[in-house]
Amino acid sequence: MLSDVVWLSVFIVIAGLWWHGQGVKASALKHVKRYCDDHDIQLLDESLVLRKLWFARNSRGAINLQRTYCFEFTSTGEYRYRGTVSLLGYRLQSIDAQTHHLQ
Repeated sequence: MLSDVVWLSVFIVIAGLWWHGQGVKASALKHVKRYCDDHDIQLLDESLVLRKLWFARNSRGAINLQRTYCFEFTSTGEYRYRGTVSLLGYRLQSIDAQTHHLQ
């Protein structure tokens, strides 16, 4: 009986972390879409891939998870380029894009 409660608690914690991570990823995707619109480039595949996950301190000194996602974009429709977006918690830290051809 006690082991069932422990396993259920572990499952709930893992599901909660996954759910939170999906929210952060959706926030990152929104930032990337805005970046692409502002720079007249096209986000490819409408997807982000988690590349790095680590702990970092925010401006108030609290520890948060910092995530870096990779994305691909095109400026001409011919070539694919890579970019990265980093978030600390839900807060955007940076967006970087490879040097690319302009139309």
